[in-house]
Amino acid sequence: MRELALEIGIRVLLFGVFVFTEFLEPFERVIQPEELWLYKNPLVESDHIPKRVMFAISFLTPLAVIFVVKIIQRTDKTEIKEACLAVSLALALNGVFTNTIKLIVGRWKTECEDAVHRRS
Repeated sequence: MRELALEIGIRVLLFGVFVFTEFLEPFERVIQPEELWLYKNPLVESDHIPKRVMFAISFLTPLAVIFVVKIIQRTDKTEIKEACLAVSLALALNGVFTNTIKLIVGRWKTECEDAVHRRS
């Protein structure tokens, strides 16, 4: 029982780090007008997916697969518990690593956008 509490504690800590890094401001990389053409090739239309939809898909899909397999194969509670622990660890680690890279690499903005922000 103590091992399970430690496992859950680690996941809660990782999830806390993920939520904390989700709301940090990333580094803003200023792109000079001369090099802006490099970032416009190839032209891609917006493929934005809302955060809520993305989180719902990433959390509910693995859980749905686990419970479908439970129903089909009639697995016991230990296997379900370990599968849920594996999914929670994978999601928390993925979120922490993704946010760390997002914060380090940053978002780009042009020098023109920087001038507009300074005026306002």
